Parts: sequence; C-alpha cells; structure tokens
Amino acid sequence: MKKLFVFFAFFAAFFMFVACDNNLKLTPGEDKVDSGDTGDKHDTSDTSDTADTPDTGDKPDTGDNPDTADTSDTVDTTPENDDSDVDSHDHVYVTCTPGETRECYEGPSGTMGIGACKSGITTCVEDGTDWSKCAGQVLPAPEICGNGIDENCDGEDMTPENAVDYDGDGYNYCTGDCCETGNEANCRGFSFPEKINPGIYEMADNYVDDNCNGEVDEKTSCDSGLSLAIGDYPGNAVKLAQAMGICEGLVSAEISLAGEPVTEQIDTNPNACSNGSCNYNPTARQSRAKPYYESDYQTFAVTNMFGTQMTPLEGNMLAVLSTGPWNSPTMNAQIATLDAGDMQTASKLPEDWINMMPGCEIPKAPSCGGQNPQDGLTNQCSGKEIPSVQDPIMLTLKMKVPSNARAFEFNLFFMSIEYPSTVCSDNNYNDFFIALLDSTYNEKNPTAEYRNPYDKNLAKDDFGNPVGVDLAPAGLFKACNPNCGGGGLIGGMTNSINKWGFCTGDELLNGTGFGTDGSQSGMEACASGHGGTGWLRVAGNVEPYETITLRLALWEQGEVAYGPDHSWDSTVVLDGFKWLPNPTKTGISPY
Repeated sequence: MKKLFVFFAFFAAFFMFVACDNNLKLTPGEDKVDSGDTGDKHDTSDTSDTADTPDTGDKPDTGDNPDTADTSDTVDTTPENDDSDVDSHDHVYVTCTPGETRECYEGPSGTMGIGACKSGITTCVEDGTDWSKCAGQVLPAPEICGNGIDENCDGEDMTPENAVDYDGDGYNYCTGDCCETGNEANCRGFSFPEKINPGIYEMADNYVDDNCNGEVDEKTSCDSGLSLAIGDYPGNAVKLAQAMGICEGLVSAEISLAGEPVTEQIDTNPNACSNGSCNYNPTARQSRAKPYYESDYQTFAVTNMFGTQMTPLEGNMLAVLSTGPWNSPTMNAQIATLDAGDMQTASKLPEDWINMMPGCEIPKAPSCGGQNPQDGLTNQCSGKEIPSVQDPIMLTLKMKVPSNARAFEFNLFFMSIEYPSTVCSDNNYNDFFIALLDSTYNEKNPTAEYRNPYDKNLAKDDFGNPVGVDLAPAGLFKACNPNCGGGGLIGGMTNSINKWGFCTGDELLNGTGFGTDGSQSGMEACASGHGGTGWLRVAGNVEPYETITLRLALWEQGEVAYGPDHSWDSTVVLDGFKWLPNPTKTGISPY
C-alpha cells in the first residue's frame, strides 16, 4: 500500500510539472503568465501565487534603432504589456504583434513637428520579428529660399535676408548652394561641403553634382560653332582657349609673339636662287607685331578636324598653333617668302624662362647630349643678349582656379617637317614648344611630392627632354612611319634616316602635310615623310582660388643660307583641358 501511495504522488508531481511547462510556451500575441520571469531564461522553480501579476517586459523598448535614441525624436508607443521573447520551439525572436502599428520619426532631436517635419507610421511585419520602414515621415531637407516652407525644420523659412552660409564657401541655399552641411541628399557623406556650390568646377567621374546644376559628372563644352576672324586677335585668343576645352575660369587670353619683336638680317628676295645657284644679300627687316593671320596664310586656327584623320579628343574643336601656314607646312629652305613658310615674325624669348637656362642658351635635349635640368639658376642672361627666334607664336591664358581644383591637364600633339632630318642636329635646328606655368603652388607646398618644374616649363618629360623633334631618342616621337627604321620592313636601308625605331604609325597625320599619306612607298616615302609625337598629356599643379598664367609658345630656331631659319615648319594641336581635384605628377606623358 505504501508503494502504491508513492507511485501516485510521483505521478501527480510529474503532471503538475508538464502543465507548468506548457504555460511558458508563448506564441506572438499571447499574454505571458509567469511574472517571475526577469530575463531571457524562464525560471520554473517559483510556484508562488504571483501568476496573475502583469508582466513588465524582458527589457526596455527603445524603438527600432536604439543607437539613435539620444539624438533623434524616435517615437515609442509600444504597449506596456508587450513582451518580446524567444519561442522555445523554433527560437524566433518575437518583437511585435504582426500588423501592429506605431508612430515613428528618425530625424534629429527637436525637429519633429517643426516646419515641414512630421512623424510617420511603422508596422509590425508578418512574422512579428521586425518593424517596417517609417512610412510617411518627413525629415529635414535643404531650404528652398523664400517659398514660405521651413524645409530644414529650424523654426523659420529661409529668405535672402536670413540665409546662412554654413560651409563658408560664399554660397547659401538662397544663392543655389545644394550642399551646405554635407547631410543633403545629393552630397550625403561628402567630407567637404564647401567644395560643392554653383561656382565650382564639375569634376569628372566623382559621382557628385559639384556645381549644383542637377546633373552629375556632365561634360561641359563651349567650342561649338567657333570661327576666327581676321584682325580680331583678342576674340580669336578666347576662341583658341575654348577650343582647347577651357570653359570655366578663363580670365583673359592673348595671342602674341614669344617676346619683344626684333629686327632680323634676312634676304627676302624671291629670286635669290635661279638655275641651281643662290646669291643672298641680307638686309634689315623689322618683325610684324603679331603672328601672321591674313586671308592668304594663318598661323593659328580652330578646326573640327586636322587633316583627314585627327579629330577632337573632347568637345567639337581643336586649337592649332603653327610656325607656318597651319594647314600647309613648308620645307623650302632656299628662300624666305610666305610661300616658303616665312611668316615675317621674330622675337626675343620669354625672359623669365631663358634666364633660368644655363648660359642663357636654348637648352638641348638630354637625350641628344644636352645638360640635365638645373634648379636654382637665375640671371643667366645678365650682360648678354636675350636670344631671338623665328616665326614665334604664343597663347597666354590667365585663369582663376576653381576652389575644388588642385591641378590641371591638357593634351598636345606636336609635329614637324624637321623630323627626322634634324634630330639631335649640331646646329640645334630643334623647333621648340614650351608651356610655362606661373603659380604659387611650389611656394605654398615646399615639400610636396609633385612640384612644378623650377623653370616653369611643363612641356618636358621626366628626364628634362623638351617637346620638339629631339624627343625622338627618348621614345616620345611615335607618330611616324614604322617602316622607316628601327627594324621595320626596310629598316636596314633607312637606318640613317630614322634610327630610333619608336614609330607606331602616321595615320593620324594623313592630310596634315606631316605624314607619308600612303602616296609614296619604300625609300621615297621614308625620305620625304615626317612625323609627330602622338597625343601627349601635360599636367601642372595649382592652388585653389589663385589666378594662374599659362603661356603656350612655339617657335623655329637656327640659321640657313638666307639668314635666320623661317623654313621647315612645326605645328602643335591642343585639346582636352580640364581641372583636377588632386595634385598630380607634372610634365608630359603619353596620352
């Protein structure tokens, strides 16, 4: 009998344990029974009479984003008896009752209900494990000036009278700034809101609307329909700049000679040579004041195509500077006439540049045995005559650097009748192109990794070789016939004509007068063909807001039988100017 009593007692205790355990198994929406639960683990040992006491929850509910509870007006309307817990069968975290709704707001603290800002509604998702997005809420937004609506929810509508320039860039919401704080939709996360405003240059490929015009990374072009006019040197200079791609920041542009005009001793008699012999009688000739641009010949141009193959890299036009007729280069060195390329101009060189050249002499390329560039040289022309050059042309550009720019680049394509005949000539028949930059960058960044050249000339390679035919031994004169030397089809026979072997083809020179054009072949083509560099990139560094000066100059040099050399023309084509956001390696490099 005693054993039977023990059995029934054990059975009753087991039944009560199972019943109690079943009471702890909840589904979303059920009321919790055991108020003794003070955490995530159920305590089943307490069987005191507290079962009907309301449960206050396992933990405080701070909304759907606890991390922002202290900085935003997150609205919490969770019922007091809502108790998130874990289902002991499938371990699903129970957050809310499916379909339940509550008020929500994710904006900064103190802005809900101010101006246009208002709360929204969030809904418990189907499985009860999360809340939906806050639908219908209105958060602070950039002010629209003077529309009577307080978009940024600071308590007042912005007007021109009370507008604040938060980022100090000279623009505010009333003057079109679309990024004052860095929290606006179009620049959220951008670290420098002062570099976004209507006066900013639109940088390429940074995925930001820099200039606040509603477009991102748009290409700007200002060279459609350009045409030059005889006698309009100021207007023509601006159009050359536009053809280069300079649309923003241009302060002024000027076409001139490379320096002060000079008087030459030259024989200009068109009949100086006859029957295979020449008789020269040089006389004094004062240079024209400006580069030649008349109805018969022009030494500069804007064009949508140079020759039959060369088209703009960007935009619609190319800018062209030449020491002779830009579309008809000459190589007659017997007489000094317009037909033979004499553009009737001569000038001194830019004095600031030549004073930094050793011995006040036009430098010879290191690739041809010349000296390496030297920093620190000054007054090299003291007590000496400034050298003069022939048929010079210079485009001087003054530009205001955008506040978000630290550098610029453009592209050039130099070509010459002199190639390959005068490469590394002892007489230095090296037609020259320079790009002189006046900037405060070096002064303000004395330890910068990439400094501008001491002599200001950006148009030279890493080894100091300036742009001209003497770039050939350095490997940067590539637009030429590859069959004319360097192991080409007939390279062995023409090794003395083109012995550098860097030519990749002269198709881009078709129709320019500088290529073989395919009209000749074999030795004849190689003996008469010429060449160019191909497209090169030129880069320099600048300081935001400063006004820089960029001088682009081209000239001929040397002596021939009739006097100073005005023959064997050279031309440079310019395009693709753009500002850059970061300092860059300066000088020239392959495009």
